[in-house]
Amino acid sequence: MKSHFVCGMIWRWNDEISEVEFLVIDSVSTDPRTGRSSSKQTKFPGGCNRVPDEPVEVTLQREVLEETYLACLPNNSKEIWKKEVGMEHVKYGFLIMASTCRGKLRKECLSDNGDEMSPPYWESVSNLKHTLFGGHQEPFLSALEYLEFQGF
Repeated sequence: MKSHFVCGMIWRWNDEISEVEFLVIDSVSTDPRTGRSSSKQTKFPGGCNRVPDEPVEVTLQREVLEETYLACLPNNSKEIWKKEVGMEHVKYGFLIMASTCRGKLRKECLSDNGDEMSPPYWESVSNLKHTLFGGHQEPFLSALEYLEFQGF
């Protein structure tokens, strides 16, 4: 059975700067084999399925809730990116309007399986183009294409 990874690209329009913003987290990972820490990486909330038959939408909702404390309401996310990695792993990118989420953003740092995560924060598209983690660039570009097509 395939494993999967999801990233939730929660977005909003900011009138003050006339630009789209995305909710991101700064993360520092520790390699369990070497104990070495990565440099700071700016990422979208997300992660992998915990059990083989966990539905992709459930993984998305769980990961966003765990990392941001926001609940994504069912059927309010749009799959805009998908990439098969070998025969056994699939990566997904979902676009989620901030106004469809419920809850209050996490304010404290979080430690999760060797990852130290900052509180989530809003970052403009123009800044993310230069700071976003490389592994999240493809779904980010798909999100920008989709939003541009929608008139944002």
